[in-house]
Amino acid sequence: MSELRQILDLWKRASAAGEEICVATVVAVEGSAYRHPGARMLLTASGQRAGTISGGCLEAEVAKKAWWLTEQGPSIQRYSSFFDDDGDMQYGLGCGGTVIVLLERGEAAAQALEALRRSVEERMASVIVTCTATEAPGTAVILSDAGEIVYSGNSDTDLSILAREAFKTGQSGQVAKFFVEMIAPPPALIIFGAGDDAQPLVEFAATLGWHVTVADGRSHLARSERFPQAAQVAGLDTALAHVGPGDAAVIMTHSYEQDDKILRALLPREMKYLGILGPRRRTERLVGDIGRDLGLTSKECMLRLHTPVGLDLGGHSPATIALSIAAELQTVFAGREARKVRSAPIHA
Repeated sequence: MSELRQILDLWKRASAAGEEICVATVVAVEGSAYRHPGARMLLTASGQRAGTISGGCLEAEVAKKAWWLTEQGPSIQRYSSFFDDDGDMQYGLGCGGTVIVLLERGEAAAQALEALRRSVEERMASVIVTCTATEAPGTAVILSDAGEIVYSGNSDTDLSILAREAFKTGQSGQVAKFFVEMIAPPPALIIFGAGDDAQPLVEFAATLGWHVTVADGRSHLARSERFPQAAQVAGLDTALAHVGPGDAAVIMTHSYEQDDKILRALLPREMKYLGILGPRRRTERLVGDIGRDLGLTSKECMLRLHTPVGLDLGGHSPATIALSIAAELQTVFAGREARKVRSAPIHA
């Protein structure tokens, strides 16, 4: 289960029990840090917690003090991890940066969590504008993708302007004393093929928080109980009708007939990612016939495909193949190239 779903599940349980919650949110980072702005940890009055705001060095300290720090309202706290810091406790011992954390309870915290829930469960975007100034911290405005202000912290400034700009750019960022956070729905991955080798890919994708659909024309394979972590298990026609331009798809049916049908439907579309499992020679044979019917050359078809699918990580088991596919998908979703971390800046 993804971290965000763990947070939402704990929030739902706490809400059902009438239990008070406190949310810790990273709203800014100075220097290097393990987590970026937008990382959250949920605390309950009974001592439960979900999510992380560091590599494990801050959570216990924040959980211990969050309740009294927020007795009078939201609080901004700074946690430094520099080696040479003076004081009773050093945090992280090595990241070399400062993490600025908002601690918040009440309606504002609940509305921020509700925005996260909408993104995961209803695939609706939101923008959260948070004031990071120590004198008046807290969630200031939440704007829905319909342009509706769903929460206002009674700020004197029209912060919806910042929120609307974030919707235009699709980016989060710091604007003066405000952290403007774009809450987008998780990436959508459609896995065409419900064989046993699709199961580890579903598990990886679900753990990463993606919205996963499994589709197959073979009803004895396309069953929800075989893919409990998938958001949807469907037939081919149903899945093909709902593939959007920002979605990713992996074809792994091991069926020439099904692959032909899927490629005919998806090759003409603009997609985030389209990959197909199997030898390159088999794929070239497939697109040779399909391309002529679609008015595309074989070269044009192949340029639209990731084939063979995945990164070259070594190994030939279903799990290692699934890992290689998930790794390639992550680079595409993040807009990065696959390189060793030692040869590329982590926080570019």
